[in-house]
Amino acid sequence: MEDALNVMEEAVDYLSVQEDGTEDCIFQQPGLESVTYKNESHSSAFLQEMNSLYQDEILTDVTLRVDGESIPCHKVVLAATSIYFKAMFTMGLSESLQDEVDLNEVEFEAVRDLVDYAYTGLLKITQDSVQSLLSTSSLFQIMPVVKACAKFMESQLDDSNCIGIYHFAQIHDCKRLANRAKEVVEKKFSEVCKSEEFLSLPLEKVRAIIQSNDLNVESEEIIFNAIISWVAEDPERHSEIAELFPQVRLSLLSSDFLCDQVYSNIFINSCPECQSIVDNWKIFERYPNRYLGRYNFDMTMRAGMIRPDYCILFIGGSDPKLTRPKVNCYNPLTKETFLMQDFPTERQDREYEVENVGCVVSQDNDIYVGGGNYVYHDLDFEFLDFDDSGDDLEERIVSKDFYCFDNDHNRWIKLSPMLFPKSNFTLAELSGKIYCFGGVTENQHPTEIIEVYDIQQNKWSYQGMLPTTVVDLASVTYKDYIFLLGGRTGVGAHNLVVMYHPEKGHWITRAGIPTPRFNFGACVVEEEIYVAGGQFYSHVTHSINREALKSVEILNVSQNQWRSGPDLPVGMFNVGLELINGALYACGMAEYDESDSSPYCRQNIVCRLDLGSLTWQQIDVLSNSRNYKCIAAKLHTRKLKQVFQTSDVEEENSS
Repeated sequence: MEDALNVMEEAVDYLSVQEDGTEDCIFQQPGLESVTYKNESHSSAFLQEMNSLYQDEILTDVTLRVDGESIPCHKVVLAATSIYFKAMFTMGLSESLQDEVDLNEVEFEAVRDLVDYAYTGLLKITQDSVQSLLSTSSLFQIMPVVKACAKFMESQLDDSNCIGIYHFAQIHDCKRLANRAKEVVEKKFSEVCKSEEFLSLPLEKVRAIIQSNDLNVESEEIIFNAIISWVAEDPERHSEIAELFPQVRLSLLSSDFLCDQVYSNIFINSCPECQSIVDNWKIFERYPNRYLGRYNFDMTMRAGMIRPDYCILFIGGSDPKLTRPKVNCYNPLTKETFLMQDFPTERQDREYEVENVGCVVSQDNDIYVGGGNYVYHDLDFEFLDFDDSGDDLEERIVSKDFYCFDNDHNRWIKLSPMLFPKSNFTLAELSGKIYCFGGVTENQHPTEIIEVYDIQQNKWSYQGMLPTTVVDLASVTYKDYIFLLGGRTGVGAHNLVVMYHPEKGHWITRAGIPTPRFNFGACVVEEEIYVAGGQFYSHVTHSINREALKSVEILNVSQNQWRSGPDLPVGMFNVGLELINGALYACGMAEYDESDSSPYCRQNIVCRLDLGSLTWQQIDVLSNSRNYKCIAAKLHTRKLKQVFQTSDVEEENSS
C-alpha cells in the first residue's frame, strides 16, 4: 500500500511539472461546476508506452508463429489495427483462446514489420519488400498499409514490370494500381512487347492485351511482330498462332508489309486457320462490298494511330461570370473549344479565380503550369454586385503550386512546389529542365531569383539571379540559349533582350526590342524571334494608362537586327504567340471602342499569320473575356468535353 501511495505522489509531482499556463487557466476560471480536460499528447504517449511494453515483452497475451519464428504481442493492439485479427480474437474462434497462433503462407519479415507498424504507425517500404507487405496487409485487412504499398508500386511502374504488377494488383483487388499498370502496358506497348514479362505470358493474357483498342502503337506492324516474337519464344506455342492471328487488324497493315512479312511468314503458312484468314482477306480487299465470308475484319484504329490535335490552351484568368478558374483548349483548325479540368485546390469551400500563372510546354509535349494569384471570394458570385470592386470580399494568395497535365485522365498532377510563391513570371524549358524568371512575390515585391525544376527528379533548386528586376516578360528557347525579352518594372516598359546559357551561367545582351512592351507574345520561327502585341504605358495629363499594341517586330538572331513585321489586326495584350502547322497564331485580349454608352468592350480574339504572304487574318472571337495565359500543345481532344460558344448557340437557335 505504501508503494502504491509513493507511485501516486510521484505521478502528482510529474503532472505539476508538466502543467502549463493554459491548463491552469482552465481550472482557475471562477464558478466552474465541471471541466472536460483533453490531453493532446495522450494518444501518442499511450502508443509509445504500448510499444515499450511490446519491445520488453511485458503483458503480452499472444504469440504469432511464422516460419518457426515467434512474435510475442498484445491481442488488443492487433485487433485495433487489423480487421482480420479483430475477427479472430472477438468472434469466438478457437484462436481467441490460444496463447500461440500459427500463421501460414505469409513471410515472417512482413508479419514482423506489420506488427511493428501496429505499435508505431511507421513502416519502411522497399522494392524488395513491397509485394510481400501488400499481400500480407491485404490478408490482415490493414487498409492504410495496402494503399501505401499500392502507391509505392505505382511510383515504380515502367515497361519492364507493368504486366506483373497489373496481375498482382488484380489478385489483391487494388483497382487503382491495376488501372495504372494497365495504362502503362497500353501506353508503352512498343517496349512492353519486347520484355521478358510479355514473352513469358500465357496465351489468354497475351490475347487480352493485343485485342485492346487502347494500345499506343503507331502501326499494326508492332502488334503482328509482337505475336510472332511470342510464338517463336517456345516451340510448343507454334500452334497457338491460330488464336492470336485473328487479333491482327489486317486492314491497318500496308500492302508491302502484308506481302513481305505476313503472307510469307513461316508460322502463318504452317497454320490452316491463318491461311484461311489470309485467303478471306484477299477476297475482302478486292471485293469489300460483296464479301460474304465468315471473318469480320476489324478496321478500328488503335489509340496510338489517332494523332493528337495541335491546340491552344487558355489557362486561368479572371471573369466575373465564372465561379471557378477555367482551363480550355481551342483547336484553331476546326475552331472547336474543349473544357479541361480545373486546378485542384484545398479551398473547395470558396469561389476562386487564378490569374497570372506561368506556363510552358516541354519538348515531350508535357504541359506545366505554376504560381499565379489565387483570388478567393467569401460569397457566391450569384449574390455579388459586379459594379462594386468587392475587394473586401476577396483574399488574394500568391501561389507556388506547380502542376503537370495528364491528358489521358483530364487531370492536373500536383508536383513539387516552387521555392517561392510568385506571379507575372515566365517559364522556359531546355534539356529536361524548366527555368523560372522574374515575376513578383507576396506583397507585390519583384524578384530577381531564378529557379530551376528538374523534370526527372521532380525537384526545384536555386539557379542564380537575373541581371535586372523585371515582370510580365516573355521567354523563348533557341538552341542552347534562353532568350528573355521585354517586361516592365513599376510603370516603365522594357526593351530588354538577353541570352542566357544555363549550363555556363552566361548572360549576353542583344539588340533591344524597338518598341518596349510587356504582356506580349514571343515565338521562334526558324532563325528568327517574333514578338507581337502586348502593352505599354501612355503618360497623359495627370494619369498613366496601359494601352495595347498591334505592332509585330522580328529579331534575326544571327545578325542581331530587328525589323518591323505585319501589324496585328487590332491591339492585343496577354498575347500567346504559337507556331502551329506552319502558321503563326496570336491569341489575346483586345479592347474595342463600341459606342458612347459603352466606352469599350473586351474580347479574346484569335488571329493567324500566313508566313508566306505575311498577312494576318482574324479567324475567331471567343465567347469569354478572361485574362488568360496561352500556350500550344498536342492534345487528344476526344478525351475532353466540348464547349459550344455563346455566339454559335445563338446562331443555331436563330436558324
